[in-house]
Amino acid sequence: MDATLHTITQVEALKRPRGYCAVYVDGDRALQAHRDSVAAAGLRPGDRLDSDALQRKLDAVYEAETFRQALDALAGRDRTVTELRRRLAARQLPQPTIATVLERLRDKGLLDDRRYAREYVKTQGARRGLGPAALRAKLAQLGMASSVVDEALSEELPDGRQESIAQALARQRLARLRSADPRDVRPRLYQFVVRRGFDPDLAARVVDGVLTDDD
Repeated sequence: MDATLHTITQVEALKRPRGYCAVYVDGDRALQAHRDSVAAAGLRPGDRLDSDALQRKLDAVYEAETFRQALDALAGRDRTVTELRRRLAARQLPQPTIATVLERLRDKGLLDDRRYAREYVKTQGARRGLGPAALRAKLAQLGMASSVVDEALSEELPDGRQESIAQALARQRLARLRSADPRDVRPRLYQFVVRRGFDPDLAARVVDGVLTDDD
């Protein structure tokens, strides 16, 4: 066991970033964190700690700082686990600490990929007129597991809802093709619906129905 004692020589308030401070151990700068994170870990100038105790204190600062930054990121909008992990890693926070904090957030219900996927499919499917393939691709970019995406699509975008969204999309597009060559209208309309992420068979059925209604 290392019996060497280390001294917290200074906790210096920084002008920038605002609210942050630097912690010095044995005269050397050991870390920089928000003052609330340092206070939560109980680091005070003059404390004398052995190596193990010092490391536990520093780890506590990192965890408090990571948790604080994670909450800040979630305050604006919901995020996926992968999205938040990438954001925290970009700030040079320790990977083991990030993993611990993400688990805490999941346990508290503040981070939930299934909830995120369901809400994303429900809102983006209707608002932006996106079909399953497009939604799947966008959620994959956010690091969402395919099983989670499948579950969200099954719950929030059943076949009937897909068809109604595709129909609305096709009707809107048709209104913009009034001046097009009539021979081009069907293929252009079909290609547009497919590009929005809808199944080709569904797109063909929807386009035929919209064109029939328009006659």
